[in-house]
Amino acid sequence: MSQIGNNIKKLRNVKGLSQQAFADLFGLTRGNISSYEERRAEPKIEIMLQIAKYFSIPIAELLEKQLTVNEILNFEDYFPVESVIVDAGSFAKIPYLDREYFRQYTAGDNTLENRAAIHLPVDSNNKFLAIENSSFVPHPAGFAFDEHMILFVEQVTVDILHTLNDHFGYFGGATPFFGRYEISGKEIALVLNDWKKEVYSAGNAAHFWKLFGKFERVL
Repeated sequence: MSQIGNNIKKLRNVKGLSQQAFADLFGLTRGNISSYEERRAEPKIEIMLQIAKYFSIPIAELLEKQLTVNEILNFEDYFPVESVIVDAGSFAKIPYLDREYFRQYTAGDNTLENRAAIHLPVDSNNKFLAIENSSFVPHPAGFAFDEHMILFVEQVTVDILHTLNDHFGYFGGATPFFGRYEISGKEIALVLNDWKKEVYSAGNAAHFWKLFGKFERVL
């Protein structure tokens, strides 16, 4: 059997999708997705191709290997061709935080009002930020994203807490940083290094974001 069932489950967890939400993307039922993940059945080849196209994953890798979280994150996010002809009002308006934003952050100028914005066809009710990766925002070892990449982060909500472990994220509090989520028992922490971490709680939940995707120029 192929690895398609394992990879569908991993894709759902990384993207924070329920079985029903994943099924809706491809005109399937929740029962279809359950049967694929439990390896009781495999999708038809046309469905496999749709999944590969949607998540911009080479079909051979989707079928033949167990994808890791980092591999899924490093595949280019898919933007439907149809998006160029839809009304701009259907696009999410995502505040863009560039290096100048973080250069001034220590001076207290950290408001999101009147920021430049990026419009993307993101199908989610959650909030997003677009952040230019730069030396002004500390990041952990193994953070494999180059300077000037734009990283898209999704605000953490209760329904995706279970997907955070070992996933990169962003803390937007008093001292912003990128980190890696660690879950130990009931504690969820975004960890920068051995000396710096922030623990998720109801009081500071608005500052926690999960890495959703990236944009990079291909030269």
